[in-house]
Amino acid sequence: MTRRRWRMTLLAALATAAALYPLTSLFTSSEWLPDATAAIVLVGVVGATARGLLRSRLAVVGVQLALVTYALCVRFAASTFAWGLPTWDTVLRFNDFGLDAEDTIQKYTAPAPLTPGVAVYLTLAVALTALVVDALAATWRSPAAAGLALLTAYLITAANGDAALDARFFLAPAVLWLAMLHTTARSLFAGWSTTSVRSGDGSPDQRGSRRALWSLTAAAVRLGGLGLVLALLVPVVVPHFPTRYLTEGLGRSIGGGGEGTVGFNDTVDLTRSLRDSDATPVLTYTTTGFNRSPLRVLATGHYARGEWRPASQPDAPGQPVPLPPASTRKDYILTVTGNSLRPPRLAAPYPVVAVAMEGTPWSIDPVTRDVLVTRTVSSYRITYADLGPAPPLLRVPSSPRGADVLADDLALPDPARELLRTWSDEVTAGRTNDLDRAIAIQDHLRDTTRYSYTLDLGPPVRDTEGRVVEPIRSFYQSRRGYCVQFATAMIMLARAQGIPARMAIGFLPGTRSGEEYVVRASDAHAWPELYFGPFGWLRFEPTPGTRSGSPPPYAVSGSSAGPTGGGRSVGEEDPASARARSAAAPTTVAPPVEAADTSLPSRVSGLLTTRTLVVAAALLVGVLAAFGMPLTAWVTRLRRRRAAVTQQDLIEVEWEDLTSHLRDLGIVAPEGGTLRQWQEHFIRGGDLDAERAAAMRRVTATLEKARYDRPERTSTEEAEALCRDIRRIRHGVSRTRAWRTRLRSFLWPAAGVSVWRRVPDRLGRWWDRRRAGR
Repeated sequence: MTRRRWRMTLLAALATAAALYPLTSLFTSSEWLPDATAAIVLVGVVGATARGLLRSRLAVVGVQLALVTYALCVRFAASTFAWGLPTWDTVLRFNDFGLDAEDTIQKYTAPAPLTPGVAVYLTLAVALTALVVDALAATWRSPAAAGLALLTAYLITAANGDAALDARFFLAPAVLWLAMLHTTARSLFAGWSTTSVRSGDGSPDQRGSRRALWSLTAAAVRLGGLGLVLALLVPVVVPHFPTRYLTEGLGRSIGGGGEGTVGFNDTVDLTRSLRDSDATPVLTYTTTGFNRSPLRVLATGHYARGEWRPASQPDAPGQPVPLPPASTRKDYILTVTGNSLRPPRLAAPYPVVAVAMEGTPWSIDPVTRDVLVTRTVSSYRITYADLGPAPPLLRVPSSPRGADVLADDLALPDPARELLRTWSDEVTAGRTNDLDRAIAIQDHLRDTTRYSYTLDLGPPVRDTEGRVVEPIRSFYQSRRGYCVQFATAMIMLARAQGIPARMAIGFLPGTRSGEEYVVRASDAHAWPELYFGPFGWLRFEPTPGTRSGSPPPYAVSGSSAGPTGGGRSVGEEDPASARARSAAAPTTVAPPVEAADTSLPSRVSGLLTTRTLVVAAALLVGVLAAFGMPLTAWVTRLRRRRAAVTQQDLIEVEWEDLTSHLRDLGIVAPEGGTLRQWQEHFIRGGDLDAERAAAMRRVTATLEKARYDRPERTSTEEAEALCRDIRRIRHGVSRTRAWRTRLRSFLWPAAGVSVWRRVPDRLGRWWDRRRAGR
């Protein structure tokens, strides 16, 4: 492995990192950068090592691809491994990541939220780009072609940003690419000469070669500088193209300038506004209801890292939980005549009773009662229920919770757990039932003297160490936000009081246009749903302002009756009989919790997880890779010494070991020279002092005697003296070399590398013999 090849590997890695760094401007977070940087480093290290061991270029790329792929699988899907190897579940895990990434980049303009799938596939894309650049620049020695891969990575950012990129994003990869070109050109130029220029005294004249190389470098700097100047001036003349989405095929129109379907994001990121300035109609509808309710698209109770996201629920019921009896509700019909909401969900008031549409299969989510479809439906009809429970019924202690209340609906984020409990206790002080607590939380958040509704969240709130705080804590400190922040706050405060709560995402009822109502993308809204048995999930409205509307009648303090839509009253049940019925209801006894097994075998088995074994194997492989070549050289030298029969054989082994070590230190014996010429060359090249120069002459004299004198005249004492002189020579030459050269000679000795390079040939001969013996 030459120094120039190592230099090319380093330049390729730096150029890849510089070309891909602008991608950080396309996403709201840069948490993917450490993984991407590690992937670039791994590609470079594996490539440099493989190039020193393998002669086949394709084999080098194959080794890089295999090891990098395995490392990425360990990083992102180690829990799916079996005995340290990927399984079919690993493929499925990456498929899930891919679907998540595709959904995100097709629904957002830059900066898009950094979802787990986006982070994983960004790292994969960086690793692939690094592999292509390294293969072209270092393995095939074609840095000009590597520029195409770097340009592609750069153009992805330039084409999707909302303004021209800063010049520094272009200069860094461009300068590094020019450095790769210059390194290769300088290497080729140095090899053009077929004669050796010498001075008058016969010694090699290096000054002429240096002047020629410096002349080449100066010309390259001038040409490269001119190219960079032109590249910076052209964008001043050429205007920036319109902003585009991260991928083609998105059906959203911007600013009302086009038609198409409208995608609704499954994830509510608290660092982004749910409101969209897009005036494109999402749907038009008519309803038989007197009052209009928000149109819900999805509901979820899963909150993690500042995001609400639908999640698989293993404890979900198989069928939707039955609605309250028809005698306690009134049903209405909503008819949609124009729908552009993309699948898999439809917008409808909650709760849905029945669905009617032609030619499209549909289903109802058993937990949230979301309506799911397989393709875009232009028109459909929904029968929905108006749940208008009287507040006294809601103040009665709840009956056992239904199967649609999941563990996520009571979960609190760990970073804000204590804050939420303290905050919730302060807000609900003096309230004795769940309804009054919920109303107190809602009224507290709607108080405009405490909180302000705004789409401008201001700069991120940071802690004393400069880290961005958890979004709920940020809202608590800033007291400003829009519907997502207010809904999230009420959900968490209700959970802190033991009330199941979840996030609902959808649209406001829209505006009237003739006989129909029109809902636009800018009507997007979020609100909380709290569980009150036996009525189930009920809507609350903590967001202040006229845009979100008033809370439902049952959620208004002091209200004794009133439905949410239609003016219908529900007969109140006597509280005493309600309490009796509640007391008679069966209770569920939680199974006893088993004590944790703290025995030594249990602890050991707990440590021997797949991740632990993979990490241990990786560390072992790393140690063997770092010291594999020195160990191989040492074992080879030991075996050859033991195989020496005579003193002459031992002296030849020691001499070959000396010359190999000197080559590792950069002193190569001239081709076709005599033993005495090599002796003087080693003395001059190694800058040996008088004592070690004498030792070199004694070594060559002993070697001549062993080669040309009678075997029995070479004594054991002479062989031992030769070994001592060789140690003095090695020590003397090493002192004159740079530390990088000494380190490279130790970690990458030619004696060890040559053994591994012969492995494929040995395997081929073994295979040929095996086939011939059949």
